[in-house]
Amino acid sequence: MIVTSISSLNLTYSPIVMMFGRPHGGFIQLPDDEGPHSESKYMIYSHIRQVVDHFSNTTAFWKQRYQYNSKFYNKHSGNVFLIIGGERSISPPGDRWVRNENVMMMKFAKIYEAAVFQLEHRHYGPAEFSPMKTQTTLDLKLLTIDQAIEDVREFIRQMNEKYFNGTKTYWVTFGGSYSGVLSAFYREVYPETTIGAVSTSSPLNIQVNYYNYFVNMEANYRRQSSECAHNLAKAFTTMQETFDSGTLGRNLLQVKFNLCDAFDENDLTKAMQFFFSNVYGYLKLINLYSGENQISTSFQPHNGTAPSGLGLPKACEIMTNCTIGDEMDRMKYIMDWYTAMTGRTVGCYENSYKNYILHYQNTSYTDIDDVVAMRSWAWQVCTELGSFQTTDSNQSTIFGRTIPVEFFSQQCVDLFGQGYTLAYTYGGVAEVRKKYGGASAYRGTNIVLPNGSIDPWKSLGLLLANPNKNVDAFMIEGAAHCADMYPASPNDTTSLKLARDRILYNLHRWIMEAHSSASHLMQFELLIIPFVALLTFSHV
Repeated sequence: MIVTSISSLNLTYSPIVMMFGRPHGGFIQLPDDEGPHSESKYMIYSHIRQVVDHFSNTTAFWKQRYQYNSKFYNKHSGNVFLIIGGERSISPPGDRWVRNENVMMMKFAKIYEAAVFQLEHRHYGPAEFSPMKTQTTLDLKLLTIDQAIEDVREFIRQMNEKYFNGTKTYWVTFGGSYSGVLSAFYREVYPETTIGAVSTSSPLNIQVNYYNYFVNMEANYRRQSSECAHNLAKAFTTMQETFDSGTLGRNLLQVKFNLCDAFDENDLTKAMQFFFSNVYGYLKLINLYSGENQISTSFQPHNGTAPSGLGLPKACEIMTNCTIGDEMDRMKYIMDWYTAMTGRTVGCYENSYKNYILHYQNTSYTDIDDVVAMRSWAWQVCTELGSFQTTDSNQSTIFGRTIPVEFFSQQCVDLFGQGYTLAYTYGGVAEVRKKYGGASAYRGTNIVLPNGSIDPWKSLGLLLANPNKNVDAFMIEGAAHCADMYPASPNDTTSLKLARDRILYNLHRWIMEAHSSASHLMQFELLIIPFVALLTFSHV
């Protein structure tokens, strides 16, 4: 139904769907809950005594949480898999990554008789499991890539002593998106503590102004349907013209999009940017997880999950449906559809930049999944990661030029203080690239880096393999963000199936090489090689 009057607005609040590109729940959305789960007797939920600041002489410590699944572990193998936590809490259901036996890493663990761990990232857990008890700008200064990598090193050291004392261990780190970046950087800095790393959809080539996100996204919608892309362009052009037409036009947009707040007439530039950024967020999410058991075919949610994976197809089906009003009405319908299929109530949509900033200026630990996670992520992108998704591309796109880089840099100032300017972000990003090399000068070895061809983040990935360093980078045709990490589906493409085989091949090679001098090598080869021989690898 198309809303026609302000009196008919639904005032149930619908928060923004992403902040600085991060959706609620993090970049790696939870896998489907279907399938066998490891029994509780194999699971340990605990914490270690972790150093607050690895680069000072402080004696302060904090409790860093982890989860340990020992179901498949064979002490004669010594194999240990670690999925490095990213920008979310690992509280259940976050433990699915190490408990759902259909998850790809768990499938690999069963084959290689590996122990499996998940480590929570600092500043993303509850207050009692965080280095600081508040999230002031001063507290967040300890939230850095360097600190997170040192956390992983100390964690591996303690786990070797606690669970594997006297056993030669062979660790492999896993991660996707931001946690994939950590997996890659850790392998680069401390190769002696692991035998390899899997780094899926990881934006290693960190930069501040990432306008290729929208360029890639347009290509994906256009590839799905040229009519869909044309109608999206028409919708955004009409929205811009309506906004610019005056107060009456902006009131019309408030009604048509069921916005919770009127546009701020005292700062129309910021009001326009915030509005378009929020609308684009829905198209970004639909693209980001298209085909990954994340998007439902129906308007109603399926137990809070979206098993069918029809993201781009369904969105374009709506956008080309002439029975749903005009192009702006169809864009609003897409927003409602996405909201409903992800299990939330369709209501009015956030439209106040001031309220948004006030919400995330909260420095308490009262809301782990929203305020804590989003504020922590905002800090990381403002100080080290950048990757602001702007419409600053020199080429014309269907999205126009509504989101400049300054829209993001102003948020950094508003959230953390006057010193966190665009220049500060450029300096922080430059330091990270200098230290870790980015995609073009990566120095790690024994790593596999899959990327999806329809992932808008792909342009920041390491895309060229380096056989001399056993760096295997490849593109998964038709796959989106972190697709290979999820449980297999009957709808998986051949390219995705081959990608998982290729990851398995790399794991096999690293493990065999690491075990080459061990007495149990023969037993291990007899167990694994017949299985691997049945697979068809995409590189053959």
